[in-house]
Amino acid sequence: MTETQSDISRSFRLSWPDLFIVITVLIWGVNFVVVKAALAEFSPLTFNSIRFTLATLIEIIVLYAQGETLHMPWRDMKKMLPVALLGVLSYQLLFVFGIRRTSAGNASVLLATIPIFVAMYSGIVKRQKLDRSVWIGSLLTFGGISLLTLGSGKPLSASMETLPGDLMLLLAAVCWAAYTVGAKSLMARYSPVKLTALSMLIAAPVMDLLAIPELRATDWSIISLPAWGGLLFSAIFSIAVAYLFWNLAVQRLGDARSSTYSNLTPIVSLVTAWIVLDERLAPLQLLGAVVVLAGVWLARFGVRRRKQALE
Repeated sequence: MTETQSDISRSFRLSWPDLFIVITVLIWGVNFVVVKAALAEFSPLTFNSIRFTLATLIEIIVLYAQGETLHMPWRDMKKMLPVALLGVLSYQLLFVFGIRRTSAGNASVLLATIPIFVAMYSGIVKRQKLDRSVWIGSLLTFGGISLLTLGSGKPLSASMETLPGDLMLLLAAVCWAAYTVGAKSLMARYSPVKLTALSMLIAAPVMDLLAIPELRATDWSIISLPAWGGLLFSAIFSIAVAYLFWNLAVQRLGDARSSTYSNLTPIVSLVTAWIVLDERLAPLQLLGAVVVLAGVWLARFGVRRRKQALE
């Protein structure tokens, strides 16, 4: 085997970090369906308050198990506060209210646009020159979103029923992109687990305060065991376990290879929603989902190519 052939073979060899990423993608893909089903019995704020508080406690335990603490100097905490409130609190609220008003499949595809908003932030706000493929990918993505949202084949009034939820999820993608970019300077000094635990600890009390009226009004006796199971799955696996697996894998594989796997999340979600919730995409919506994912892939390819050119 030549040296080139050996390099190619190594590049396609799967390791335990690859397995962690695959497990994470499966968890996140299924989570859209789990949350959608659980929200049939939980109110959005009640669901998010319990789920997020539990996940925050788990993250803090993991942080201290790694030998770290929650201490952060005030000069960095001043940067952390707005990042956490925008990227974690706002994202979580928009996510849970949005997914209640649209399909699980739509939600997974719309949140796959996060890399587009990260790239656009770099190009517009930071005035970084972006590759042409990024802009083409962005246009493809937003065209695909239009098909996904309005291409159900139903009368326009019926298609518009999911529009508020779709817009909330797009705004959630913007918030998470802002969190990704805003936390970048802090990542040079703190571990991903510490930043995740701190940002969740900042957001959780605010979320709990907002949820007090709904928590008091909830009739706990009518919530079924499957709904409780969905809440626990979302808290333990989709946040705590998946975040830990993702961080461990990114440390070994890098963000470029890891982000490639995340393109599979909407596919897992669409298939799971079809099997479990009987959600079916009309032909135009299916085309829209394909166009969105193609646009995201093209934009990522452009960002990656520019990074390689600068190295």
